[in-house]
Amino acid sequence: MGIAPAYTVAFLARDEAVRLPCACRVRTLARKDLVALVGRGERLHLLGLRRELWCSRCGEPPMEGWLVPQSG
Repeated sequence: MGIAPAYTVAFLARDEAVRLPCACRVRTLARKDLVALVGRGERLHLLGLRRELWCSRCGEPPMEGWLVPQSG
């Protein structure tokens, strides 16, 4: 059985962003913001475990996120 590919922040296109919902809001983080917070090598499916991305308002980790085109 082969190893499944682990998609990282580096796999995101420059014009993609990640939406991360928590208990009180939904934040949109551009690729460059994710690189600054967690680095290019962080696996996308593990983003919720990084304390840097937990909500500063409610203290909750992000729930299931999704990719969106970056606006602006």
